[in-house]
Amino acid sequence: MSKLVSTQSQTTLSDAALAAQLRQPSGENARETAASMNRANRETNRRAIELLRLKAHNKVLEIGPGNGAFAAQIVTAAAHVAYIGLDWSHDMVLEAQRRNHRLAAIYPVVFQHGNAKHMHFADASFDKVLAVHTVYFWDNPQAHLQELRRVIKPSGQLCLAFGDRSFMHQLPFTRHGFALYDEHGMKALLESHGWQISKHQRHIESGLSNRGQMVQKTIHMMLCQAAGPTL
Repeated sequence: MSKLVSTQSQTTLSDAALAAQLRQPSGENARETAASMNRANRETNRRAIELLRLKAHNKVLEIGPGNGAFAAQIVTAAAHVAYIGLDWSHDMVLEAQRRNHRLAAIYPVVFQHGNAKHMHFADASFDKVLAVHTVYFWDNPQAHLQELRRVIKPSGQLCLAFGDRSFMHQLPFTRHGFALYDEHGMKALLESHGWQISKHQRHIESGLSNRGQMVQKTIHMMLCQAAGPTL
């Protein structure tokens, strides 16, 4: 098991090292990276979960939940909601399981290791899918979007939340492996791969970056449905 006690502050990591941690938290900095992401993204996660309008007996998949800080908000949003968090960081899966062990004893909450580009779930498994600040790291977004279409029910919804290129490119660490999008670029990507955007919310907030600095953020949240049969 990897050690999850940070010995180096987020503020002292190089930009490249911080970018690598944000992409896939691991090793001694994993726990602090997760805490930093939770602080920076709390409001966006709250809004995205609200936008999904969860209903009783919904089955929810979260892509990149990190340490699972927002799982409780999801499973308590409606009666009998079942939740799976899929993360490609082994350390985050372990931390999410540790953090949520009491929650998982009461609610159907599961954290699994995996890549959203290739998932083992059956076709049409989920009513709702949530992906907050993960799209930057999809090395093949087309494959990810196709796989998400496969596992979501025909009536299901995907909520994709991301920071606008206009502010993200000002953060030095995003120069290291981040794919950045603006509103029009993301809409084109989604629509060209079988997703129809039913609702788009944009909000501007002042908050902490993952460097712990105050920044003004422009955040997009796009609620989508599959536009046709899965290819």
